[in-house]
Amino acid sequence: MYCQDCPRYDPDARRCRDGKLNPARYSDAVETANVFGVRAICMYNDHRQRLIQTRTATSTPTRPNRT
Repeated sequence: MYCQDCPRYDPDARRCRDGKLNPARYSDAVETANVFGVRAICMYNDHRQRLIQTRTATSTPTRPNRT
């Protein structure tokens, strides 16, 4: 979604009212999440859900072997 189409966009200030970031490419979303965290990315960003799913899948702890 383009920021200008979002209801949270302030056209006078030309920025998000929530202070969120909206990276255009997935690689930029990964870098943004690494620096600022996933919460800094806009809820309407096209790459946010994929990024969350990727991080959840790779950070799932493994269970220790119990014998």
